[in-house]
Amino acid sequence: MKSYSLSFKQKNMLCHRCLMNVVKTLSTVEGLEEVDVNLESKKIKITYKDEDISKDQIKECVNKSILSGKIVKIAH
Repeated sequence: MKSYSLSFKQKNMLCHRCLMNVVKTLSTVEGLEEVDVNLESKKIKITYKDEDISKDQIKECVNKSILSGKIVKIAH
């Protein structure tokens, strides 16, 4: 199965609670291989194997998790 990578900057990730929500949200991605979230640079990198999840879906869920302060499940 092919791996997909996504790297982006999340400017509204400001605190450790945001970071934890992002990590927990990204951990719901099926076929997760790697996740790297850096609070200082506000950069997020993820590698996964689920071709049914779009990169836009991941970005949207990350943003929702930060805005709501809750874990958001990434749905297919």
